[in-house]
Amino acid sequence: MLDKGAEFAEIDKILGDAGVTETFLRRRLGHLIAAGDSDSAAAQRLWTAKFDDSPPVQSTRDAEVRDPATRPPLQGAREGAAPDSPANESPPAVIRLDDPTPLLGWVARNRSGVFSLATLRRFEVWGVVAAATLARSESSGPLTLADYEQSAAGRFAHAIGSKDLIRGVVPASHGEPGRTAKLRRLTAFGEIEDAASEISHLLVQDEKERATRLTVKYVVVELLRNVIQHSHDELGGVVAAQRMDDEDQRSLQVAVADAGVGIFEAMIEKHPNLGNHGEALEKALWPHFSGTFEEGLSGSHQNAGLGLFFISEMAKLTGGRLLLATHGASLLLTADPDAGDNHEMRFLKPDGLGYPGTLIAFELPIDSVGDYDDLIHTIQKRARERTPMRARHHWIRYDRSPGHARSFVVRYTSENTEQAEKFAREQLEPLILRKEVVVLDFLGMEIATQSYLHALLYDALRLAWAKQSFIYVVNASPSVRSGIELVEAYALGG
Repeated sequence: MLDKGAEFAEIDKILGDAGVTETFLRRRLGHLIAAGDSDSAAAQRLWTAKFDDSPPVQSTRDAEVRDPATRPPLQGAREGAAPDSPANESPPAVIRLDDPTPLLGWVARNRSGVFSLATLRRFEVWGVVAAATLARSESSGPLTLADYEQSAAGRFAHAIGSKDLIRGVVPASHGEPGRTAKLRRLTAFGEIEDAASEISHLLVQDEKERATRLTVKYVVVELLRNVIQHSHDELGGVVAAQRMDDEDQRSLQVAVADAGVGIFEAMIEKHPNLGNHGEALEKALWPHFSGTFEEGLSGSHQNAGLGLFFISEMAKLTGGRLLLATHGASLLLTADPDAGDNHEMRFLKPDGLGYPGTLIAFELPIDSVGDYDDLIHTIQKRARERTPMRARHHWIRYDRSPGHARSFVVRYTSENTEQAEKFAREQLEPLILRKEVVVLDFLGMEIATQSYLHALLYDALRLAWAKQSFIYVVNASPSVRSGIELVEAYALGG
């Protein structure tokens, strides 16, 4: 049997062979110690044997909020700071989407430190996503979530997978059917479709609510695509969802966050005249405005600039709520579920209040979507109304195709814009160039976001116009067909 010294020498060798740096090990052990669970004692012993100093954060399980004087100081707090100073303040007790300012304000003042869950009375899923994204163990200067067992809200955060997310562990289950979809991390386009489908089916089990499920799926797809395409966060995006049955309203809440560059930085290269973060955030909700192409154009190869426009219009039309928080600005859209399209949109105060990355939360009243196709058609109509008038061309046909046509099932590239653009470039466009008849079969596609249809058809339609060659479409649902017609309207602008 190894003695204690030999045992830790062997651990050192294993860590060294695995390429684990001292910085990473300190951060990882600090998280485990702060969590105060079954792993914290072993992590404390390893820290003591490995390093000469004390851990930066003590376990808050033994320093409960009954005696604030015994609570460990926040990482990065000023030495000697008063217990009630901003550097040492407790997180807000109530974290709700109708008033996101307290949490965003706390995060702005405490980007690294202990986020004690002990005194929380309400912790909605958007707040869990916001905090856990900043607490991921691989990130630098993270928050540390602690005291999970000290409150019902803390136990909820644990139950929906915040500990697993922070540690980079894939949860054993993805949620509770009809209640929650656990926190998960995504880093690639290929993961989006399966995640969105699973999340929407977890939250909406009843086939009578299919329109609501499709709406949730659309939202998840668009928000995750934005993270992967624009955030530049190497750790990817974090997503979770919750079904809430409050006395005043039954609703579904979806949240996506990253710790990336933020909306302003994602846009400034193509839009150098943007004045500030708030202007960038407001224009992100405009149709055909994106960080991938200059203002005045209607799209790049893979991006139509319609993603957040669609999400915001969904919130307006369904009486929902939408929070967008990013570096330097936060905007809250609140619609009246009993007054049609009546809504309020405001920047949160104080000016400059934001989130270190991008955080988007969407809340949908459960019974607010009567017909999914009608909802999408209405938003597409609004997009057309806000797009410059263009010459009308019709190079897509929905009637019976010639018998010798080449047919492609679109489903296999579903909602992966990179794959859709690659498919169009390598397979679809060469056939159009040779004036061969092409059929696109949309059988089995429940949703088709505008971003996906744009990546698939934008360049192909321009080529079809140049070669005077038609593209045939079959098995497209009303919402998919309406989306295709919208792409055609702006792709062939005169």
